[in-house]
Amino acid sequence: MAKQNRPSKPNNPQAQRPNVPPRPQAQPKPAPKAEKQPRFQFTQVTWLSLILAAITFIVYSNTIGNGFVLDDVMVIKDNFIVPQGAKMIPDILKTLRLSGYANMSNEYRPLSLVMFAIECDLNKAFSEDHSPFHPAIHHFMNVLVFMGCVTGLFTFLNKLFDRKKIAVAFIAALLFALHPIHTEVVANIKSRDELLCFFFAFVSLNAFANYMRSGNTKQLLWGALAFFLSFLSKETVITFLAVVPMIYFFYINDDRKRSIHVTAATVAITGIYLLIRQSIVKATGNGEFPINFVDNMLVNTPADKSRLATEILIMGHYIRLLFVPYPLIIDRSFASIPYVTFGNPWVILSLLVYLALAVFSVKRLLENKKDPWAFAILFFLATLSLFTNIVIMLASTFAERFLFFCSVGLCLAVALAIEKWIIRKVDADINDIKVSKVLAVLAPICIVFSIITYGRNNDWKDSYHLYKADADKLPENTRLNYYVASELQKMCGAETKDTVKAKQLNDQSMVYLRQSLKIYPDNTDAQAEIGAAFFRAKQYDSSALHLKRALELNPTKSNALANLGTLYMTLVDYPNALIYYRRTNQVDPRNVVAQFNGGVCYYQLKKPDSAIINFKNTIILQPEFYDYKSYQFIGIIYNEMGKRDSAAMYENMYQNIIKQAQQQAAH
Repeated sequence: MAKQNRPSKPNNPQAQRPNVPPRPQAQPKPAPKAEKQPRFQFTQVTWLSLILAAITFIVYSNTIGNGFVLDDVMVIKDNFIVPQGAKMIPDILKTLRLSGYANMSNEYRPLSLVMFAIECDLNKAFSEDHSPFHPAIHHFMNVLVFMGCVTGLFTFLNKLFDRKKIAVAFIAALLFALHPIHTEVVANIKSRDELLCFFFAFVSLNAFANYMRSGNTKQLLWGALAFFLSFLSKETVITFLAVVPMIYFFYINDDRKRSIHVTAATVAITGIYLLIRQSIVKATGNGEFPINFVDNMLVNTPADKSRLATEILIMGHYIRLLFVPYPLIIDRSFASIPYVTFGNPWVILSLLVYLALAVFSVKRLLENKKDPWAFAILFFLATLSLFTNIVIMLASTFAERFLFFCSVGLCLAVALAIEKWIIRKVDADINDIKVSKVLAVLAPICIVFSIITYGRNNDWKDSYHLYKADADKLPENTRLNYYVASELQKMCGAETKDTVKAKQLNDQSMVYLRQSLKIYPDNTDAQAEIGAAFFRAKQYDSSALHLKRALELNPTKSNALANLGTLYMTLVDYPNALIYYRRTNQVDPRNVVAQFNGGVCYYQLKKPDSAIINFKNTIILQPEFYDYKSYQFIGIIYNEMGKRDSAAMYENMYQNIIKQAQQQAAH
């Protein structure tokens, strides 16, 4: 059958269709107007960080009104570099920590001093009297930096556990914020070095964690810079040479190559810092300073006792204080802690606890490299190792500030325990904290910690209140008794009108000094101070006896030298007075009392040129000393030498200064 041919398909199909008007096309619906998005949206982590910061500020707010206490005078009040302000930053960066106070340290920690110098400038700019010495700004900055420490810790712990344990991270940071063991670090302005060290250490950990996740080299460099700033704050961060590999080879090990980069960066920064520190120590000529027995009683452990056993006992006290932070005391030197042997049951218990912690953490780490319990314990052990006096002998037997880093381990362990046994959930969310059984455990801890912390902050009001409170808790401590007596002596010296009160203060100080010397007769500071107390009581023979005993113990004890000079000057024995004033100037060129009184002695001995040199040195050091009398003395001496023009110049200077001082006082 023949195949029929189909008509070919037209090129334009529309041409074959009927002439029907085209169907109107549907218009697209207008898109809804996009809602205006906020430029910055607070995440849950941000909100929780703000809550932690607010809690921290509230608990430590009462430190802001406190004064200069303890070692604050060495870094600010009596430091001749820092109060001059930011212009001295180049000098701060190339000198050791206490170069502006005395040649007594080989520590290189410039960052906190730089901040203090800037804050002194702010005091001069905004205070009515333009004085650099207003402690409120320094205390405020301490609280601010501590807030950064708390939020930095929370942020890091959240990253460490891959954002799956935010409740644990929050509880740990909250306990860290409230723990009373931190009061010394926050309330003591000088401890800004410890705060900055912690803050930048955790900034570096956060940056390194970001690098591990993203591979962004900028984060690696930022982490290295923060790690270097931590070193410039305090050497404590050297323990992170163990912490960093533990974190980035086990807990955040997304990329082995990146872990190597992070570890190499921390090792390199450590080497750079140590080289810089060594060069500055060498340039300043400071070597190793001998450790004083009163500072660390372990340097002279009795032959029938064990130094190692005593150190292990102290380590046990550290754990006890972390769980039961009472009593809080600034100094636990001789004879607060007994020397012991390995036969002491508390030494054995302490040793067993530490061995158990080490075995438990290593075992869990080998079973699960991301085990949070292992991290908490190993972090505690690693950061405590520097302060045991076993690895390196420190200038302190025992100190609460040594637990600042270590307490992170305890706070994390408690948070993990709450998650495991109270919340009973593997990865607890922040809402799980609101459960009543969790609050029943967490709230009492936080309340008790807050009460102890807030109350302890009040002890730091001033040096006398702090020393008196702690000496009452620990009367067998030679140093605390000396501290109280020293403050009473200062109060006695300031009491120029009420002689009865001055005598009472002097008598009270002698009670504490006798107790200090009863505990440890070779306490050089106490010997020098009781010599000064006997001088005030006009018992000159006893004064000389104790001052000379202080010099037998330490021939360079500047205040003993100066006081002995003053004693001889009072007895009108100017030649002997000058001998001790010269020795004072040799060991302490900035001792203004020795400079001025030395000038008086030279004047009495008819040595006008030497007298003028001493009085001019006094003006350089402290022009207002003894009511600006140095100007008057120089004028008198020049007049007696027949140098009328010079005499008139200094006499006019003296009159103008006195007039200005009177006008300012009236204003």
